[in-house]
Amino acid sequence: MARVGLMLYTVREDCARDFEGTLRAVASLGYEGVEFFDLYDHDAATVRGWLDELHLVACARHAGLDALETLLPTLAAECETLGTDRLVLSWIEPPSSTAAAKEMAGRLAGIARESAGLGLRFGFHNHDGEVRPLEEGDSFLDELLAGDDLFLELDLGWAWTAGVDPVVLLRRARGRCPLVHVKDFASVEGREFRPVGEGAIDYRRILPAAVNAGVEWLLVEQDETDGLAIEAAERSLAAVRVLV
Repeated sequence: MARVGLMLYTVREDCARDFEGTLRAVASLGYEGVEFFDLYDHDAATVRGWLDELHLVACARHAGLDALETLLPTLAAECETLGTDRLVLSWIEPPSSTAAAKEMAGRLAGIARESAGLGLRFGFHNHDGEVRPLEEGDSFLDELLAGDDLFLELDLGWAWTAGVDPVVLLRRARGRCPLVHVKDFASVEGREFRPVGEGAIDYRRILPAAVNAGVEWLLVEQDETDGLAIEAAERSLAAVRVLV
């Protein structure tokens, strides 16, 4: 059964003010794990101590492309201390052509091989642009699926806004997608974020498909919230629990 975690980008302003207190709040809601993208100037050993005390799992660590290509040994050491071997590319400018997609896929394959040598599993997190078709009909995500160098962290909400059925995508990525982002939108235009279950995406159909595809962690993420981010995270968690 998939477990439920929180991508800490959701509560980034809270983390910047009080990282330890925010982790305690997340744990108190009932989340089982968290995904990192920043440690807010805290050393990894201190953060690991908080995780252990709160019985939170470090699901993965996000990093940008530049950091991955220049600071990979440092990131590997950090991940080891945090207790995760999953490192995820957080964002790229979507390739604008098939040739650019092939070139970027090659770069990521190189990072994946170097990561493996450091004891890490390397993954890619999509936004909407990477699942939209390029001039030859395939998307950048299709290019990644054609290889086997890295895993996918599918953002189900962004895929939906790009016009791709997340259930079909999950079936194609079966066994390659240990993590997903569970994100909801008010509409397919994809700029008004909502807590999971309060938007337009049919997660009642999608989340069981994620479990069937072998997803280990359902990671709630809400990029922007109207009210308190921690309250939005609580509402999302309640909805996800009902649906899986």
